[in-house]
Amino acid sequence: MTKRTITRLWIAGLVILFVGFVVGGVGLGLMFAYGGHFAPKAGGNGSDFVPNLDSVFWTTVSVAATGCAIALIGGIMQVAAWIGALVNTNRLQDKNWFIVLLVGGLLGLIHGLLLFAAMVAYLVAGPDGTAETTVDTPHG
Repeated sequence: MTKRTITRLWIAGLVILFVGFVVGGVGLGLMFAYGGHFAPKAGGNGSDFVPNLDSVFWTTVSVAATGCAIALIGGIMQVAAWIGALVNTNRLQDKNWFIVLLVGGLLGLIHGLLLFAAMVAYLVAGPDGTAETTVDTPHG
């Protein structure tokens, strides 16, 4: 996978992830606003959401679930771009970018911004491993 393809896939995944979060958030917001009511807890501290099991509630649940599914697709695209970047940088003789992406991705499981930072660094300044693997054959 070329660096250009990795970049396009990663950015598309980022956009789709964002759209999924927005759609899911709108669905949850509408559910809390129109899909039920808040009733005081029995103990007196706080309140509980009590859904009205009508079409409005189920529509908002469907919108929220659709948003989550869209976000999941965006996340899968991001992981595919990360794996493509790992394969791409593994082809290089200098393994520094491979190590940065691998460590950044594994630490990204703990804190997602680390993977984000590693991918942005690679997309901005990293080499394209497919450019080094092309060998010109002599014309005989």
